[in-house]
Amino acid sequence: MLIVAERINATRKPIREALERKDVAFLLEEAKKQEAAGAHFLDVNAGTEAEKEIENLPWLVELLQDAVSIPLCLDTANDEALARALRVYRKGEVMINSFTAEVQRIEAVLPLAQEHKAYVVGLAMGDGGIPETVADRLKLVERLVRATEDYGIPRERLFIDPLVVPIGTDQRQGRVFLETLRAVQQEFPGVRTICGLSNISFGMPNRRLLNRTFLALCIGYGLDAAIVDPLDQELMAVLFAALALTGQDEFCMNYIAAHRSGKLCS
Repeated sequence: MLIVAERINATRKPIREALERKDVAFLLEEAKKQEAAGAHFLDVNAGTEAEKEIENLPWLVELLQDAVSIPLCLDTANDEALARALRVYRKGEVMINSFTAEVQRIEAVLPLAQEHKAYVVGLAMGDGGIPETVADRLKLVERLVRATEDYGIPRERLFIDPLVVPIGTDQRQGRVFLETLRAVQQEFPGVRTICGLSNISFGMPNRRLLNRTFLALCIGYGLDAAIVDPLDQELMAVLFAALALTGQDEFCMNYIAAHRSGKLCS
């Protein structure tokens, strides 16, 4: 299970303010804490205003890439910001988050993913937004898979995000996500899956309880990667436990190591 650390995101007020004042110490601390907590990729999102993002994303990349040993996940819908950030990126391994099944997004993102041999996140979303049914999402997933193949990007470098819709707006959507997750694995072997987990609880009370429970369910359905807050110790404890219980932790060694290091909550 790959953990993509979500905290360096300009939609969060502390990060937005740190970007505005170029608070290097604060941003470096956020990055290092997430790496220490077990993240495998560091998500980097500088999306405030379009013009600012074009300057801020490359600045963030240059700041963070040498401060942590883990690779970065460049999280933007701004094509120019993405291109500029990739030009200054030196670490080699990189993830691009994200592209949709819309033609303009495919044509903007996939040439860059091909050039930089990047992992790329494809969203099950098209011109009509997010489909409500599993079948309709799979149609878009097929388009995403075919597009990456057309650009010579191997399936193992494609992470499909079936898209989490808050259960507060439609109580069926948790099950729709899980069933889509399973269907992607069955229909497109070799393709991996990812999600922005916390969207499931938007607008609901006790969001962390819902997030933790949903993470365990997703792991049971075969999720490969999650964009989460690795500083949420209770959520990370559930992750270790769920991986052990589903046979994805050889000899339960990661679970035992987490227990010995005090990372598990009772």
